[in-house]
Amino acid sequence: MSNTVTRRPATEQDAPFLFELFQAVRLPDFAQVPMAPAQLDLVMRMQYAGQKHTYGAQFPGPGHDVILVEGIPAGRIWVYRGTEAHQLVDISLMPEYRNRGIGAGLVTEAIGAAREAGVRLCCSVALTNPGSLRFHQRLGFRIVGQDEVYYDLASEP
Repeated sequence: MSNTVTRRPATEQDAPFLFELFQAVRLPDFAQVPMAPAQLDLVMRMQYAGQKHTYGAQFPGPGHDVILVEGIPAGRIWVYRGTEAHQLVDISLMPEYRNRGIGAGLVTEAIGAAREAGVRLCCSVALTNPGSLRFHQRLGFRIVGQDEVYYDLASEP
C-alpha cells in the first residue's frame, strides 16, 4: 500500500503537532526516570522550547517542513541549505508512520538536492541511537567525526 507523502513549510499553527511529535520521539528516553506527570510535561516543554530556539538560531530561513501522509501531519524534516554543505537538522516521524520508507525517501531526496548543489548532506546522530546511525549509514552516510555525544555524518557530494 503506497502513501502519498507531501510536505509544506512549518508555521506557528503547527506548534501543537510539533510538540506532540517531540514528545513521541523523546518520551522513551524518560521511561525509566521516576517523575510525576506534571514534572515530565514541564521538562518536555522546556526541552522543546530550547530545541526550537536553538535550531531556529543556528539554521534560519526556509527548510523546516511538516511531513504529511495522505494530508495528515506525520512528522517533520528540517534541512538547512548552506553554501558549503546542506545540514539535515532533524527528521522525525510519529511512531505509526515509521518503518514505511517515508524517512528514507525524504532523506534520499535531500541527499539528491545536496548533490545537485555540489555539496554534501551532513547530520548528527546521538551515540546512544544505534538505530538512527544504521538508518543513515544504509542511505550512504559515513562517520566523519565524533564527540562525547554525537557522531557527525556526511553523504558523498
